[in-house]
Amino acid sequence: MSLAVPDAMYWAIKDVLEGEYETGFDGVGLDILDIGANVGSFALWATARWPGCLVTSYEPHPGTFELLKRNTHQRRDIVAVNAALFPGGAKTASFVSRFAGDGESGLASYAGDTFVDGAMVERYEVAVVDPASLPSADIVKIDIEGGEGDVLDSIDLSKTSLVLLEYQNRRNRDQLAARLSADFDLIDTVEHIWDPLLEQRCYRPDLAGDVYGRMFAARKGMTRMTRAAGR
Repeated sequence: MSLAVPDAMYWAIKDVLEGEYETGFDGVGLDILDIGANVGSFALWATARWPGCLVTSYEPHPGTFELLKRNTHQRRDIVAVNAALFPGGAKTASFVSRFAGDGESGLASYAGDTFVDGAMVERYEVAVVDPASLPSADIVKIDIEGGEGDVLDSIDLSKTSLVLLEYQNRRNRDQLAARLSADFDLIDTVEHIWDPLLEQRCYRPDLAGDVYGRMFAARKGMTRMTRAAGR
């Protein structure tokens, strides 16, 4: 598989294509929401992992979206949408980045929780879709650099079997866990401390002692997915 990717994102995208989002659950003909699609690595991996699925990928950055379209060209099983998800009914929002394909770009309203002023050199007004307007999907993947909790609070999870999330800090993590606690079990969590990254002056120094990571969750009563044999 050949993808158009920025050099700075090579290893992160390689991890996704090699199964970073594997959970051990099978399904066929699934509807998948890919919120924070970047250049399309998750969408491409998902279509190979779950046969016959349809992935709707949301990516707001105009340059990154061009890479997403290039990497998913003529794929009928991947629908690319040039928009961010944000609750509340706004039609546009400010979005910040360092370069096209930047995996840490995000809405300006969240970027200040992670980055110091001036770290994000690009700013765009991007289209916004209210997550409450989306139909429920079998799999929901969200990686939007700080807004995961607000989107998850607004999205319809009634038919969802798997939720695949990244988080930026403890507050974000706790918001996600609270939303999932009633209907989902955490099946995989990875947590990292921010401190080793703070030598990079782009990050807020008060992140010292805070954490970032991921959490994967499975519905307590599965809908259209089953645990893979041997898992």
